[in-house]
Amino acid sequence: MNITRNAILIAFGLASAPALAADGEGFLAGASADLTATNFYYNRDFRSGSGQGKREEWAQGFVLDARSGYTPGVVGFGIDVLGLADFKLDGLQSEVGTGILPYDEDGARSAFGRIALTGKAKAGPAELRVGSHIASDLVLKSNTSRLLPQTFEGASLGAAWDNGVELGYARYDRSWYRDGTERVDLTITNKDRRFSGTPDADGFELVTASWAPDDRFTLHYEHGELRDLYRQQVASVAFKQPLERGKLSTEVRYYVSDDVGPALAGVVDNRALNALVAWQVAGQEFAVMWQDMNGDTAMPFVGGTDGNVFNWTFINDFMERDERSWQLRYQLDGKQINLPGLKFLVRYVKGDNARPATFSGEGRQWQRDVEVGYTFQSEALKHLSVRWRNGFFRSNYQRDAEENRVMVVYDVPLWAGQG
Repeated sequence: MNITRNAILIAFGLASAPALAADGEGFLAGASADLTATNFYYNRDFRSGSGQGKREEWAQGFVLDARSGYTPGVVGFGIDVLGLADFKLDGLQSEVGTGILPYDEDGARSAFGRIALTGKAKAGPAELRVGSHIASDLVLKSNTSRLLPQTFEGASLGAAWDNGVELGYARYDRSWYRDGTERVDLTITNKDRRFSGTPDADGFELVTASWAPDDRFTLHYEHGELRDLYRQQVASVAFKQPLERGKLSTEVRYYVSDDVGPALAGVVDNRALNALVAWQVAGQEFAVMWQDMNGDTAMPFVGGTDGNVFNWTFINDFMERDERSWQLRYQLDGKQINLPGLKFLVRYVKGDNARPATFSGEGRQWQRDVEVGYTFQSEALKHLSVRWRNGFFRSNYQRDAEENRVMVVYDVPLWAGQG
């Protein structure tokens, strides 16, 4: 499928939709601003293999998210501003690489800041955005797991209708990594020599379409292409069924990834099946997930991003060539059991049958994660929360690791318009 041709068709369809008058919320009346201050301690100890034995840093980050409303009229205009700042509190030069501090050839920066701007225009159901984006798609997902989010530079056009149909198109040319000090060209992730290299791409194009006729059923499709490296398509179906006790949620995704054009990163050939079944009851969730990789290579994803698959964890991705993995997960929302503010998660993921390029036998690995969080409930501390993540990873072809993250977050709204 020619992604450019389809993008033009989608753009034409959006532009030809009836232009509805703006709702009159106003540039300032519809504006909002939120400040998130995060104190982040990160420690990863490697328990096997050679090289750096530990990654450990402590930093303070600030994210100011300011969004305007839209000017009145048939076409409304606005602007969003993302202010990002990061300050080193502790860490050794020999223990860098945590991802919470921007670094370059001189090491981790003691302080860093930048501003990301996005212009926007809205007409009827359609919205055009130009500038910085935080991607959250199935084939392109910005990494937001540290202090500063990864952003992409480019333009996007999307529309949503009352009948549950949503269409979108985006093109990104550059990216700013979560720990980067400048914009960089897009490329492919080449963990464990999965591909032949990490050449620069001329951009990433994305087409999305979804249909959700009600709050129980969703069909979704995406087509993404990293120019001259690979294309990736995914189709998903999700269904939620209320039960006598609780609710049953299911989702199935099927990814198809192939090299394109001159295949600058070498062969890309992967078929990936993801399946999830979850039962939610009384503030608890019991879930099981299955992930099956097939083809001549691992599943590709864009450099610096998170692979948006069910068995992705904060230490490992379980996306190696021919790897099969399953997950058991339990989550608790304390609000439902008279413990408001408490969040708890525990999961276990196990993979086998992997065929990495760096190992001659069958690759096997597993990971156990625990996450505990609490948001204070008193009026004076209601914007303050604490969170602890602990991961325990073992593999016969990657370095064993144990990881702890401690985050103290103060998230406060600064401005809320009247729109």
